[in-house]
Amino acid sequence: MPVKKRRIAAPAAKVWAVLADFPAIATWAPNVDHSTATTEAHEGIGAVRRVQSGRITLLETVVDWQPPRLLSYSLDGLPPIAGSVVTTWTLDEVDGITKVTVTTTITSRPNPISRFVGRALSRQLGRAAKQMIGGLAARVEEAAK
Repeated sequence: MPVKKRRIAAPAAKVWAVLADFPAIATWAPNVDHSTATTEAHEGIGAVRRVQSGRITLLETVVDWQPPRLLSYSLDGLPPIAGSVVTTWTLDEVDGITKVTVTTTITSRPNPISRFVGRALSRQLGRAAKQMIGGLAARVEEAAK
């Protein structure tokens, strides 16, 4: 389960405003080439976005939405052998600084091949989370100037 953390020099409400624009991840995540909403709802549980990163296309569906503190979404489009994947963004503000934590939970199927694929996927998604959290920080901190 990869976990990435970063402090962002902005209040949680400002960080949340960027995260809550769910279909617009391509505007701040350097590893996302294109993103668009695939449902009428662009926020809240059930909102879905299509994300293109290189040759990988994912559908991400919001499964938990607690403004301005928590956003979780499932990822569909990965090899089925990998099992299920959920990414959770948690925001904790202290004195105008927001600690952002990105946790990716991979639930592998109970066989050796799935566990092997899950470990490889965990490393790849950990790198992706690091890029996303860096892009979020740059976007929010630039807007705060």
